[in-house]
Amino acid sequence: MSFDTFGTATLHTRVESWECDFNNHWNARYYTRSFQLAAERVATMGAGANPGMGAITSRLVRYHRELFVSAAAEVRSARIGGGGYAGAIVHLMHSEGRLAATALDLPGTGAEYLPEVTPEEARPALPRGLLRHAAVGWDPEAPDAHTAETGPLRMAEVDHTGRLLQEDITRRSGIALHDLLSRLGYTVEFSARTGVGRMAVEHRATPAGLCPIGTPLRVRSRIASVEHKSFSARHWIETPAGEVVAVVENSLLAVDLKARRAVEVPAFLHRFRR
Repeated sequence: MSFDTFGTATLHTRVESWECDFNNHWNARYYTRSFQLAAERVATMGAGANPGMGAITSRLVRYHRELFVSAAAEVRSARIGGGGYAGAIVHLMHSEGRLAATALDLPGTGAEYLPEVTPEEARPALPRGLLRHAAVGWDPEAPDAHTAETGPLRMAEVDHTGRLLQEDITRRSGIALHDLLSRLGYTVEFSARTGVGRMAVEHRATPAGLCPIGTPLRVRSRIASVEHKSFSARHWIETPAGEVVAVVENSLLAVDLKARRAVEVPAFLHRFRR
């Protein structure tokens, strides 16, 4: 694929050292932040007001390659011209000529200002793992049910329209997932002893509502599926009153941290196969 001819450039950024996580690569929240910034650029190409997070009803991100400190990245955006996602916006992030991540935005705010690509050209951004998984519901009695208190909502965590930022949706659900997996056995000690960690490969966020600054937010989480080398989880970010602010789904791979290759999911997760 030639990135120079795909769509239109909508963001240029780089990986800062303080933005990297315990796997030593760019944290997922900054990938999702980048796609949101690109989406807002697209939404304002017609000189209209910036809708902020209102530009999307859902966003699916796929992670194709790790990015490390000082990597330069560019996001290029296009409109899908046919198929089941006709009219949606596809974002491709590349670095040094290699695909790093993709995003699929619905409904496609501002798509009319972008060049058109075919469904085949947009294929790297289309749903894969999460498409196969049935949506698991919340069950407080389930052995994998977990609630994480993630703290009050601060002014820096909402956009100019008052909506929870994409990066904070990713951050809060990531904290909840980390805590859930640690409780189930996927601990720091386990990864250090076995060399088996995990990496996100797909992420879907569906913003669902507003809440006032200062509102404490909790995240309810469950394991949604377990396969041979991958597993997924579902999260509900909500207020103490149970009002849902966003729903997040993650698909992850178990990985050999030295070889950076997928391996079998740890045995303690097998009991959550559905």
